Amino acid sequence: MKTNVSTLLREFPKIRRAAFAGEEVVVVTRDGNLRITAEPPSGESILGSCGGKIRFHDDLLDEPTLPENEWQPSL
Repeated sequence: MKTNVSTLLREFPKIRRAAFAGEEVVVVTRDGNLRITAEPPSGESILGSCGGKIRFHDDLLDEPTLPENEWQPSL
């Protein structure tokens, strides 16, 4: 895909989709041409450096977190 700077700014979502689809986008400028390509995903975990430090204990998210006596109204 070939475009200019004005179109890049005006239609960025369209050009972004093209780059992520694997198409090479060339932006023609007065100073020279720019090439926009998408890098392939790295495959790294979203946990990053905390990958081995975060532990999941249970899936009991619908149970109360406070003891029963703290659920009583107190005025």
